[in-house]
Amino acid sequence: MRLFFKFIAVFLAFSLQIFPQEETKYVKVEVASIIWKNQSTNELFPKVDNFSLTSEILNLEKPQTPEINLDTIELAEGQVKIDFEFVEKIFDDKEEEELAEGETFIPPKVYRVIDSKDHELNGTMRRISQIKDLELSNHKSWFQPLNNEENTPFILVSDNENQCIVKVFQSRYPRIHAKCALGADVLKNSYLMSKSEFNVKPLLGGFEIKKTDEEENNIETEIFILDEQRRISLDEFHYFDHPKIGLLVGVYSYPKADD
Repeated sequence: MRLFFKFIAVFLAFSLQIFPQEETKYVKVEVASIIWKNQSTNELFPKVDNFSLTSEILNLEKPQTPEINLDTIELAEGQVKIDFEFVEKIFDDKEEEELAEGETFIPPKVYRVIDSKDHELNGTMRRISQIKDLELSNHKSWFQPLNNEENTPFILVSDNENQCIVKVFQSRYPRIHAKCALGADVLKNSYLMSKSEFNVKPLLGGFEIKKTDEEENNIETEIFILDEQRRISLDEFHYFDHPKIGLLVGVYSYPKADD
């Protein structure tokens, strides 16, 4: 009987996350990361042996089966383990529901990678890709709610040669926090969340990566870091500059304003 009431308590708390009562504002975010090749500069960059962009990052790519590897997650004692595949199905069903009678606003499917043919910056990307010594390493887009900073995750943009994350949130005005690193693996100490994990994170209290017993080679290497936060206006794109790396970020209101 106790297990039954615990399940009811979890379901009620979870349902509050699925069916928000307040009106939510949505935006479309589009990001392209840049690497500048063969660029010389007099600027000095730090040497580090261990650096992390942030502790938790939302990975928009569809994870491989199994979706959740519980062997890498430490839940607080007494926490209930949740079937994440079932959780994801609940959210998918909610997003696919038809509008109630009289409603005209269609919420977008949030935190899903948007097909490249629907990108806003395709023309811009084609033009700047012709610039000498410039490499476009990644380009992706998604819809998301415009929440406050605390309830908005960092999104993984690139995890290749350069590793970039962005957070678009609402303060007094919309803001972007962009972080990139080139020259070291800055994701090894971050937990990469799937969308289903992010949906139930308030119930689980966060995730922790189990530390391995393997010794790491703590060799200091030069690292190029971009870390900038700025106020933005919607329906514009912004460039975050660095001598070695950079980010183009466009944030557009949803539904899209009429031309």
